[in-house]
Amino acid sequence: MRRAAVGTMMAALIAAPAFALTVSDVDTDGNSLISFTEMAVMYPDLTEEAFGAVDTSGDTFVDETELAAALETGMIEEPAE
Repeated sequence: MRRAAVGTMMAALIAAPAFALTVSDVDTDGNSLISFTEMAVMYPDLTEEAFGAVDTSGDTFVDETELAAALETGMIEEPAE
C-alpha cells in the first residue's frame, strides 16, 4: 500500500508543470493576459524588446502558453519570492 502511494505521488510530481508562475500571478486587471506594464512590475529590468520576444503572437499581450514557453526556454526566470 505504501509503495503504491509513493508511486502515485512521484507520478503526480513528474506530471506537474515545471513552473509555478501563471498569468494570474502577474495579471492585475483580470483579463487573463499580461501586458508589458503588468510584467514590468514583476520584472523591473524587462525591456519592451524582451517582452516582444515573449509575446510570440505579436498581440502586445502574453498569454499562459507564451508565459510557459518563455519560462521553459529560459527567456525569463521564475521571480524570487
